[in-house]
Amino acid sequence: MAAGIPFQLNVSQRKEIIFHFLGWLAFFALLVAVFAWPYPNPFPVLRISLVMFVLIGFYYTNTSVLIPQLLARKKVYLYIAAVLACIVTVNFWDLWVQRTLNTAFYNEHGWYQRAVIQRSTLLSMLVLAVSGGLKMTQEWFKTERQKNRMEKEKIASELALLKSQINPHSLFNNLNSIYSLSVRKSEDAPKAIVKLSEMMRYILYDSSAEQISLEQEIDHLHNFLDLQRLRIHREAHLFFETSGGWQGKMIAPMLLEPFVENAFKHGNIHQAGAEINILLKVEKEQLWFRVKNTLSSQVQQKDVYSGIGLVNIRKRLDLLYPRRYNLQVEPREDVFIAELNLQLTS
Repeated sequence: MAAGIPFQLNVSQRKEIIFHFLGWLAFFALLVAVFAWPYPNPFPVLRISLVMFVLIGFYYTNTSVLIPQLLARKKVYLYIAAVLACIVTVNFWDLWVQRTLNTAFYNEHGWYQRAVIQRSTLLSMLVLAVSGGLKMTQEWFKTERQKNRMEKEKIASELALLKSQINPHSLFNNLNSIYSLSVRKSEDAPKAIVKLSEMMRYILYDSSAEQISLEQEIDHLHNFLDLQRLRIHREAHLFFETSGGWQGKMIAPMLLEPFVENAFKHGNIHQAGAEINILLKVEKEQLWFRVKNTLSSQVQQKDVYSGIGLVNIRKRLDLLYPRRYNLQVEPREDVFIAELNLQLTS
């Protein structure tokens, strides 16, 4: 520690010191009430005070040295020997204190006092049990906190990886849409660029949060669909219906778009009569989101499952909404339906 910098305790350390002080004070009061209260002279209280110093030393020796250095390293026999040595030390100290304070009694009856040894051994075993129990409990809570922290870090890293896979995938598809407009020299290309700009603002800034408002996710889907409408014109029928009270509801960002992307990727959107129907309904804390699209004759059903979007969305749902969602996919001969039921938060 650098010179001139005072030693400071944090709040947790101060609370721990106060807790230990009050605990030892209560233990001392208990010993006085049991062993010294009937006697009129002060010698029993003084004896208990002196013995308390040795018991306190035994407590912190066990928690700070014996358990971490011996028991935690599986040196069981050394730990037992060290504990027995501490108990013998407490016994000899108590005998010496009693002999010093009551010399006449010990000159008459000798050093060996069975009652004193039994009492000292009992107190030593009590201190051993309390110190061991508290130390084990403290280590268990410490281990659990570390496990929880590691689990949260793991989940955060997995989510970051999944989102990094989703966002470039979305950008790739939308750039293809604008490219097709440019090839046709369509007057809608500038509008598409504006829509893509709004989508990228959402992806770069809003989607970095853990939770966003459901309104933002819905606006993002509208922008995505508007961009697709500019690309396909009237070749396909796109329907997006919303109902219910989604105001104030929160959802993980970029959670719904992969379903819609999947419909455009595997649907026969360039054929006459092709349809993509999207329904979003909110009732209380429940979200129902369904995407139904006609399938192209060249697309195999197994290809619908193999896209990055649906694979990632399952992983994200498992991480973000464990046991709080139900995802059903229903491929038919010429139609594919994906339906998500999700418990939202306000």
